[in-house]
Amino acid sequence: MNLESELKIRPDTAKIITIISRRIMSVFLYLSCVNLVAIPQLEGQHILRGQVVKEDSPVTDGYVMLHSVSSMRSGQVDSVSLSSEGYFEFQLQGFDDIGGSDEVYFASVEHQGVLYFGSAITDVGQLENSYSIAVFSAKVVPEEGMTLPLKVRNILLEEATGTWRVRDVIALENPGDETLIPSEGGAVWSYPLPDGFRNPEVIRGELPPEDVMFTEKGVLVRAPLPPGERMLVIVYELTDLDATFPAPGPTEMVELFVKEPGPSIQVTNLSPLDVVSLEPGSSYRRYSASSLNDVDISLREVFEGEPYPLGRISLAIGILLCSVILVSGINKSQDLTSRRVALASERKTVLLKIALLDQHIENAIAGEDIADLRAKREDLIGLLLEQG
Repeated sequence: MNLESELKIRPDTAKIITIISRRIMSVFLYLSCVNLVAIPQLEGQHILRGQVVKEDSPVTDGYVMLHSVSSMRSGQVDSVSLSSEGYFEFQLQGFDDIGGSDEVYFASVEHQGVLYFGSAITDVGQLENSYSIAVFSAKVVPEEGMTLPLKVRNILLEEATGTWRVRDVIALENPGDETLIPSEGGAVWSYPLPDGFRNPEVIRGELPPEDVMFTEKGVLVRAPLPPGERMLVIVYELTDLDATFPAPGPTEMVELFVKEPGPSIQVTNLSPLDVVSLEPGSSYRRYSASSLNDVDISLREVFEGEPYPLGRISLAIGILLCSVILVSGINKSQDLTSRRVALASERKTVLLKIALLDQHIENAIAGEDIADLRAKREDLIGLLLEQG
């Protein structure tokens, strides 16, 4: 991904230096979240050549600015005017004397009141190719903002003392060919969060943190949004697991991850899939759905004695489970300890047996020992943790 998403509306050209200075640290924070190869020492003279384009046509009016960002310093280091064919170039001679192994360079240009950034220069080899900055026409949206589709939404839940921590990863998309900009005092995009959310914070993303706000109802963005996808990662807390995550508008893919060990839950509009390891020494129950539109994803904790609401098992998982039943089966009276060696040799088998136990629990008849089945499930979860 590049820095074209780091944009800012400026009231007049005279304020551009002030705005860029305020933006530099936000840009550096974004760059620090991705894997960047540091520029090696530049010997002699190196030239960055590029062009500003709008659709297939060059932009010939304006100034291009070169920026340098590192953990030691940041700021504008040069500026040039565009040629009659939209080209520009910067001499990088002497930049090898600037300290810091994390030195990164990029260029920016203003177009129709919006500041566009080019991609990061992280290696001298990149100078062999032409550097391009794409700009777009601007469109002012209504004060309340627009409903935009989400490409992906990942919700991670982890229980803490007296609360649930939520990491909400949102990839929103501007599917048009114009940059969306807010009206005076308005927002470009807003999105509701669960009732009662608290302590919200932006921890990562491709939007300036100062342009991401929180209200009592959710999150809103005031930064200009050019065409394409933009990632936003926010964290907040919920008092309990009984919550509803609104999902207005179209969402291409939603996945919910609940960290184990955790309580039994019922989830609406998502199907249970499997148990996955997202980080060493941890596992998460995964629920998923695609092609959603204007739905609510509701979670409800299920307590001992209530029917276990797992939901529909997918056809693919069902076929795999049938294979496991035909080959080995599960004897509910069999001691789990005697099967640990066999289970440890095949992680997929363990996951399928967990799903099969879930199906047994869901279809358990009155009077059957549900606690015993759940205990076996917890043992299998423990086995997964041992396998890492």
